[in-house]
Parts: sequence; structure tokens; C-alpha cells
Amino acid sequence: MRWYQGLKTSLARLFAYMVREKKTLASFLIVSVTGIAASMLVPWVVRDMVNYIISLIGTGNFNLSIMIFYASALVSLFVASGFLEFLDRYFSELLSQKVIFRLRVDLYSHLQDLSYGFYDKIDTGQIILRTTGDMDTIGRFIGFSFSRLIHSILTFIIAITILLSINAELTVIAFIILPLLTFVVIVFNRKIAPILEEQWTVFSRFNTVIKEYITGMRVVKALGLEPVFRDNYMDKADRVYDLRVSFAKFASFMWPSIGLLSGIASVLVYVYGGFKVISHTLSLGDLVAFITYLSMLNRPIISFGFFIINYKRAMVSASKIFEVLDAEPEVREEPEAIELREVKGAIEFRNVTFGYVEEKPVLKGISFKIRPGEKVAIVGGTGSGKSTILKLIPRFYDPWSGQVLIDGIDVRKVKLSSLRRHIGIVHQDVFIFSGTIKDNIAYGKPNAKMDEIIEAARIAGIHDFISQLPRGYETPVAERGITLSGGQRQRIAIARAILMNPEILLLDDPTSNLDAETEARVVEALKKLIEDRTAIIVTQRLSTLKLADRILVLDKGEIVEDGTHEELLSKGGVYARLYMSQFAHQEALLAREV
Repeated sequence: MRWYQGLKTSLARLFAYMVREKKTLASFLIVSVTGIAASMLVPWVVRDMVNYIISLIGTGNFNLSIMIFYASALVSLFVASGFLEFLDRYFSELLSQKVIFRLRVDLYSHLQDLSYGFYDKIDTGQIILRTTGDMDTIGRFIGFSFSRLIHSILTFIIAITILLSINAELTVIAFIILPLLTFVVIVFNRKIAPILEEQWTVFSRFNTVIKEYITGMRVVKALGLEPVFRDNYMDKADRVYDLRVSFAKFASFMWPSIGLLSGIASVLVYVYGGFKVISHTLSLGDLVAFITYLSMLNRPIISFGFFIINYKRAMVSASKIFEVLDAEPEVREEPEAIELREVKGAIEFRNVTFGYVEEKPVLKGISFKIRPGEKVAIVGGTGSGKSTILKLIPRFYDPWSGQVLIDGIDVRKVKLSSLRRHIGIVHQDVFIFSGTIKDNIAYGKPNAKMDEIIEAARIAGIHDFISQLPRGYETPVAERGITLSGGQRQRIAIARAILMNPEILLLDDPTSNLDAETEARVVEALKKLIEDRTAIIVTQRLSTLKLADRILVLDKGEIVEDGTHEELLSKGGVYARLYMSQFAHQEALLAREV
């Protein structure tokens, strides 16, 4: 597919968004047509006034009232044109903002509908650029370039019609340079299209570099990676610079070319038009009107050059936005999906196979059952598929084959909102949203009352800490909770899960990054959290492992052992070896502390 086919599709879809704003679009078009008509009358009045003045030369029959009439007509047209231009700009910008608002809402809603798999394949910088910079580019295109294009087209059609009516020969001479002008625009078009496409890609990587540095700043500084990130940043900055210079070079070529060709056309008109006036085949007033109308075409021609540049930019941005809107969610809700009611918490995997990359399964035909209220730990080496099991239960992904069931119901037959309402998750790396501590806990139950939030915090063992803060629960916390310790973030996440009150809990290594003292506090909070609930605990910590009634051992995507801690140790198999390498020293430390 050629590059322009994609641009045409994007333009058609963008225009469809504009058509949805019927009243605003119609108001803009009416005002534009009326405003152009008013401005087009000015040279015509000037022509009549000049011809009238010329006719008076040598007669002495000067009529003041006629001159006042011409002057009043011109002033009225200027006032009307100014007012209509104000309305034109207002409605074009209003149209732009309405379209961008719809696009933003559609894009954000679709981003929420997309599955985990989509975010595995795309850079964060690209998503940020599509929701911010690309939207601004499209907004400028609709608010300025599109309105200028409408003006240019209408002005061009009306002006050429009038020019032909004044003198057809002079019009042909004026437009003898049109093929050259078209050639310049086509050449410019072909040169800038790939530059703008690459510029978008580099900008998205640019955003990713900045975002990664900011979010990982502590790691960068701890490892002394500033020179590495600086070099990476400079590579992107240099490429952006090169692309901008290349674009400026071609743009600098186009504007003088258009100006030169327009100037040549004007000279030809002056020479030939002057000859026609001298030979009395064209009145001076007609020549003045012709030159005025011709000069009015300069703006559409130059605007067309701007339009081409902004069009290319906007269509690249639009294509990137529609690319996201066209992305299909890998996890879809069936039309006949049901609500989960009175969940007991039984979980079953039946011969489940799944992977993130084709032909590279992470889980290989695993099967197991968990009874309601049972606490099951999952252990295994790195990459064995522990966390993947947790991701399949709330349908962040769907298995390639096999079934995941809750209370005997295939999770694919359940409404996603209903399914996830009954499942609480505490991750290893807790995300704290910008807002207050109260807000972050309340995400577990958005309509929760204050006493419910406090009770959840009390059970999670974080209430005393919050109460000591000057603003208590109204204390603001930054993105990723950088003002909170790891243990405090974990306990806020636990309070969030307690407030949610789910029947099933998924704990993804929640204590792995904590010191011993903090870990002990978090484990106490976890004990309260999993009471009377089904819990699956992925862990590499002995303290958390002891919360489980039963242990599943994964090795290379398969369940190789299943039993209690004592049973598995006595077998002397994979778990026993894993225990000796990962957990034995932890038990010795715990015994020493006791």
C-alpha cells in the first residue's frame, strides 16, 4: 500500500468526525461563504469607483454623493468582512475542539478496552504522543489549515470566475505558471512524507527515553547510568535535529518557489494588462480589479503550501491514532456473558496452555483445582510461569487452549467487570496514583464511606502511620508513591484489597522487596486479608509461603509437584531443592530472630 492511501483513509475518517458536528460545521461553512462573498465585492466596487473617477477627468462634473456612496459601500464591506472573519475563526476553532474532544474520549475508552497484549507490544512514549502531541496536531489542522483550505478553494473558484469575466486572455496569461506551481508542490510532497513519518517515530522514542529516565531515576542514579541515558537522549535529539533541518530545507525551497512563480505571473499581467489599457481594449478600473483579484489568489496559493505541510503532519498523527482505534482487544467479552453471583471461590485450570509469543508456551497443559477458601502458594524458578497463572484468572490474557474456571464457570463466559469485581490483586510493585492516601485506598471501592476506608487501613496496619501525618488521609502522594516506603505502599494496596472485599485474592510476590521488619508487618496484614478467602500466593519468601495450606511447584511451565510443605520436603524433589537454595537460609534467619 502506498503511503498516500493510508493518508486518504485517515482524512476520510477524520472528516467523518467533523460531519458528526453538523451544526458547527454548517455554521462555519455558511459564515465562510458569506465572508468570502463580502471580501470579493471589494475589488468590484473599487473597479466601478476607478472607472467613475477616470470618466470625470476633464469634465469637472465631480459628484460628492456618488463618491460617498462608494466610500460607504467599501467601509460597510470591510466591517462585514471583519465581523464574519471573527465568526469564521470562532466556528473553525469550535469545530476543532469538538472533534478533538470526541477523538480523545474514543481513544481513551478504547485504550481501556484493549488487553494486556497490546501494551506488551507498544512503547509508552508512543501512547503518550498519540494522546497528546498527535491530538494537538490534528486540532491545529482542523482549526487553522482546514478552514484556510475551505477559504482558499472558495476564493480560488470565485476569483477565477470573476477574472475570466473581466478578461479571459489575461487570465490565461496569469495562470501560465500553474503547471510549474503544481510540479513544485508534488516534488515537495514526495520529499516531506517520509521525513514526517520518521519524525513521528523518533519523537515517540524520544518520549520513551524521557519517561524511562524520570520513572527509573533512582535506579539510574544508583547504577551511575546518567552517561548512558544522556547518550541515548542525545542520539534521539540529534536525529530530531537532522529531520527538522531536512524539513526546513525543503520548506525553505517551496516558499520562495511559490513566491517567484507568483511574481512572474504578476509581471506578465502588468505588462500585458498595461498594453490592453493603452490600446483601449481594457479599462483601467478593470485592470485594477483584475490585479486586486489576482493578488487575492496569492493567499490561497501560499495557504495551500501551508496546508500541504500541516496536512501531512495531521494525517501522520491521525493514522497513528486510528491505528490504536483499529487495534482489536485480544480478550473479548461474549455477547451472552453472565454476571458472577454468590461466588464461593473455587478455581480450576483444565489443561491450560499459554504464552506471550507464538510457539513459545509459558504454561504447558497445566491442570489443578483450588477449593473455596483454600490458600495455595505457587513456587518455581524464574520464568516458570508463576505470575502468568495469576494473569489468566482475571482474564488479562486468554489461554491458547484449555479452560480457566471459577465455581465451575469458564471465565470467558463471564462479564469482565463482574469477574474482576470478585478478584483482588496485590502486586509486587504497587502503583500509587497521584492524589491523596484516601483516594488510593478508595480505589478498592469508589463509593466507600470514610469509616470503611479507616477500617480497611486499620486492618492493613497502616492507619497509625496515616494518622500521624499532618493531613492524615488527605495527604497527597505522588505518582508511584515516591513519598512512601515500600512497606507503606504494600499496606495501602492491602487496604485497597480489603475495601474491595473480594472472594478471591491473588498475591504476586508482595513481600519480595521488603526488609525483614517491614516484611513481618506486611505478612501480618496479609494474614488478615486472606482470612475466609481463596488465595493464590506467588512468592519467593518463606514468611509468605507459610500462609499457604498447599503448594504448587512449577518447572518450565508444568506443575511438577503438589502438596503441603512437609509432604514436598519429604519427597526430596524439585521443591526440596528449591527450598534448600531459596528458603533454608530465610528459615535460619527467622529462627535466629526468635
